[in-house]
Amino acid sequence: MGRMFKALIIVPILVIRVPAYAEQLDVKVPENSQSISYQQPQAGHEASLSELFSIPSFRAQAIAQPHADLTKLYASAPAAQAELEQLASDIAKQSNGNVLSAGLKGLERATEKVNKELDGDVSRLTDLVRITVETDSIEDLNIAYEQLAASAKTMEVINRFHTPRPSGYRDIKVLVALPESKMIAEVQLHLKAISGVKNGKEHENYEQIQTIERSATLNARDLSQYEVAKIEKLRKESRALYDHAWQGYEPYGIAI
Repeated sequence: MGRMFKALIIVPILVIRVPAYAEQLDVKVPENSQSISYQQPQAGHEASLSELFSIPSFRAQAIAQPHADLTKLYASAPAAQAELEQLASDIAKQSNGNVLSAGLKGLERATEKVNKELDGDVSRLTDLVRITVETDSIEDLNIAYEQLAASAKTMEVINRFHTPRPSGYRDIKVLVALPESKMIAEVQLHLKAISGVKNGKEHENYEQIQTIERSATLNARDLSQYEVAKIEKLRKESRALYDHAWQGYEPYGIAI
């Protein structure tokens, strides 16, 4: 019944333009801090957690953009981005959410990714068009996912709430085929506190790890002992930040 009422509430949703990574926030876990959730009764919250964890990760056998030429794909991208932003705004209205848009992936970065990570195959570039929907409760996040799955053909789901990254990062990443443009687009479904960590201090850690791992991959070599230790230290720091943010969404959770 609660979800039926939510579906009837119409509120204005702003598509917030942000850079690819939002302004750096100095996210620190203060000693003896507490993170307390008052979002809903415990039984209902546990049911929402169970529903979130049960969203299956999968990937369709064939995922390809409608164009294999980057110039043609990029020419089609602005209309697809507008379509995605409208879709995300509709979803946010139903889930008490916010829409965060970094806009299209830059042409220089897209070209680099195609050449260095996708073996020159433009049709595999699935995050040229992208958007984030952010909610502040697990129940609303589940609603956002349900609305997305009902509005566009789902091509891939990675449920990082069920299986977090080693850093502790959690989200749901979804690839969808947009109904009008037919382009593949990336949608990230976030919880607000975790999103704040991602776009804050932890982003510096993430960038350092990516640089280390990319260097080893491009040079076809194993990570050195120093690099392994460095990555482990950075992930430990990130894990503390993400775990602290996540504990605020646990049923009556208190993080010490």
